[in-house]
Amino acid sequence: MGDAVAVKDVSRYFGSRPALIDVSLKIRKGCIFCIAGPNGSGKTTLLSIIAGVLAPSKGMVEIDRNLRLGYAYQHPKLSEELTAGENLAFFSQLTDARDAKWGKNLVKVLKLDEILDDNADGLSSGTRKRLEIAVSLLHNPEIILLDEPTAGLDVESTREVLGLVKLFKKERKTVVVATHQLENFCGICERLAVLSRGRLVLERDVRKVCGKRLMQLYESALAEASEKPHIL
Repeated sequence: MGDAVAVKDVSRYFGSRPALIDVSLKIRKGCIFCIAGPNGSGKTTLLSIIAGVLAPSKGMVEIDRNLRLGYAYQHPKLSEELTAGENLAFFSQLTDARDAKWGKNLVKVLKLDEILDDNADGLSSGTRKRLEIAVSLLHNPEIILLDEPTAGLDVESTREVLGLVKLFKKERKTVVVATHQLENFCGICERLAVLSRGRLVLERDVRKVCGKRLMQLYESALAEASEKPHIL
């Protein structure tokens, strides 16, 4: 199917502090690709560079320009004075979303239909997160970037978000998930990249790796990386 995204020797510095160091990876079309690592490992920085929100200090990112990209980042801005439904309508116009069926599917899978008349400023954190994901993806992108989509969510909201990722998988969308909660994506993730202190320390196919073994791979990669000297 070819690659949707290619990251080539990407580094990013904030002043003299490195956030990413010589990261290279390829994300094939239709893949559920998890970028895992502890907080501060560079996951959000990498996603922001892929999305074009942040420029790399070195290296480049190539994206299939025939594919639309959607980026659900950690703290998007909802219009607090609007209801959930009005926010969906506003962002639908803002992103020129024309696929009404897709929008309805997002609302249904994320179970937002019962809160459409509720003001955004009164939503629970879990419901708010689900709404933020929905408004970021209304334009039906083929490449979907999710930054910590289950962080801070309760069990029910986590289940709804994972159900959405499974829908993306069924529709063969390219999904890149940055997470420090890899255990939530066992059985969904097809390829895994692990970041530690800005460096890529593991990348491999995990389609045939069971949940427990996946976590062992992840933890072993982090443990091995922690034993190496931190050389810039």
